[in-house]
Amino acid sequence: MRELQAWPDYEKDMRLAMLLVADGMMNILGDTPNAAKAAEAFLGIDLPSSVSGLLVSMVTDPWVDAVLSTIAIEHTHLYRTVLRAHRLLSELRPVHEVEHQDERDESLDWVGYFLTVVPTDSYGTGDDFSDIVQNPSSPLPFLHRAGTAYLDLIEFVQGTVGSHPAWNDSSDMIVFTADDLALLADVDVRSVRNAMGPTGSKPIRSFKAFPTDGDDERAYADPVDAIDWLSGRRGFKCGPLDAEWVDAGISSTGSLTALGALSGMMFWLNGQTTEKMAENLNWEVEQTRAWTRGKGMDAFSAKRVAEAAGLNPKAYSKQIAKLIKKEN
Repeated sequence: MRELQAWPDYEKDMRLAMLLVADGMMNILGDTPNAAKAAEAFLGIDLPSSVSGLLVSMVTDPWVDAVLSTIAIEHTHLYRTVLRAHRLLSELRPVHEVEHQDERDESLDWVGYFLTVVPTDSYGTGDDFSDIVQNPSSPLPFLHRAGTAYLDLIEFVQGTVGSHPAWNDSSDMIVFTADDLALLADVDVRSVRNAMGPTGSKPIRSFKAFPTDGDDERAYADPVDAIDWLSGRRGFKCGPLDAEWVDAGISSTGSLTALGALSGMMFWLNGQTTEKMAENLNWEVEQTRAWTRGKGMDAFSAKRVAEAAGLNPKAYSKQIAKLIKKEN
């Protein structure tokens, strides 16, 4: 994921967004004293008596240069939600510490909502400020898109621990699109699409949520393949996956495929790759990758894999033996 823009860029765009909303409010009310009063209450500033027309049209005016930074955003819900989303992506807390639903409910979903309420029509201004909410690379839209993709990653990883027996055949696999992976890896989406395919001949297997869907751009990436692929991208950043937290959930993980994936995730989410995992095990890369997909597993090898991944060998091998016996 690319570096976030500097925080002052977010503050500037939030203030511009509030100016646009204030303009919309004033123009809805019309040429009445209440219009200016409403804008002043909303922005937390006094408007000069000379103001007429659209506030945002004066962004090059000395008045705006002097006053824009004084618009009271620090106590707004907009500011709090954007700051929380910014911290989510800049602090990169350990995976298990992120409450993904809380982050959506209290932050990113609100940011998405706020992006929809900012007027984008440049009517009467001669300038177009729609980029602050519509350009996917601008601070606020990028924060919303990247944060959403990151929480999808977090939710999938957390759901792998303690997963149900049919984990790899369920809707739990509908996680990443090519656009999501491009954001997480900080690469062009075309590079991701080139790495995806439905036959298994490419690094990331793809599938359709609905087999009858003819739009290839709506394909989803196998999430285990995707995280494996992400681990080899220099732009990928993620909070660490804690071994003790994974260990605590091993006995409640009911899927062999999930247990295999977890051993891989201990490398992929902690700055290493499948190749490094293979080196630690003294295995071929393909044998190692097969294990992380739940193939060729046995209780004896499980101890070795767990040791390499930093997991509890006894708990890991015991649960794998239990699930193999259950399958047989």
